[in-house]
Amino acid sequence: MSGKAMSIKNESKISFLSKEISEFIKRGSSTAEKLSATLKEIKSQSGIKSLKYLEQSHINNMVMELKNNVSSGTMSLSTVNSYISSINNIVKYIGRDDLHVIKASDFGLSRNISEKDGINKENSRETAYPFKTWLNEKYKETNDLRYAALKHAVSIQSVNLRLRESLQIKLLNKDLSENILKVSAKGDGSKNSRERQIKLNPEQKALLLEARAFLKENHLKNLNIGTIKQGRNFANNTLKSFRTEINQYFHYHGERHWTAHEAYKEAWLNKGYQIECRARTGESKAEWLGGILETTGLPKSEFQTMDKEIRQEISRNLGHERIEITNRYLG
Repeated sequence: MSGKAMSIKNESKISFLSKEISEFIKRGSSTAEKLSATLKEIKSQSGIKSLKYLEQSHINNMVMELKNNVSSGTMSLSTVNSYISSINNIVKYIGRDDLHVIKASDFGLSRNISEKDGINKENSRETAYPFKTWLNEKYKETNDLRYAALKHAVSIQSVNLRLRESLQIKLLNKDLSENILKVSAKGDGSKNSRERQIKLNPEQKALLLEARAFLKENHLKNLNIGTIKQGRNFANNTLKSFRTEINQYFHYHGERHWTAHEAYKEAWLNKGYQIECRARTGESKAEWLGGILETTGLPKSEFQTMDKEIRQEISRNLGHERIEITNRYLG
């Protein structure tokens, strides 16, 4: 704890400390904003002006108050879990043995997977291919390089990239020789400035190399032509035009859902089993699990262990901090 900033006596101190903790846990501005809101709440409820006076009782009382807010309907479960995540990051930063991180489940606040989380949100290939074909045709009609760049950006989303990442990532600087894509904390558009390493299969690597060749040919640094805001607006407006002209539904994040589903299927095939995620089958959790155990002959505990390992690997590649988020992709 020695040498660390601790004061929360005013707005400027809280802002400074929020950034300090965010950098400590290697996160970005979005996390700093959540930390700031949490520190203000800690100060308001406990009356302390420095984290060196923070006690476990302060934390528990705050979580109970958050629980009351959920019960009264004044706060969503998602917002409360964001506060809890920030509290735990604050505890890690302080590093005191008498304070411990808390589990939302201990207070009945866990975000368990519900049946509606199993809804399939992936783009079918019947809509993904027409969208990329449409972008290519638009480029031929207008000679506007942004359409061609966006087509490549959508294609490399299958490398587990968010659209922002696929537009901003600096492919010219990446060494793909070991079949790994390293997304850097700064400059690659990663969420919360979080770096990660993504394992590449041959198809994914080929798409990255195609996009890199496009960048070199057109003397571009990345696939986002113009400012970041201009690139985002162009992508959103282009998507609206496609939906209007072609009357088909496509959404950029649906490519990450499709990639996650494919990765789940491929991982099980590598183990010798043909298993689709629950989001694709559309079954209830009980029906899905029961059918798998019956057709594979795997004991329940063995399946669950293997299933968790697969989901954790997919979660790492997607850049999710918690496997619970990935479970919302897979069901």
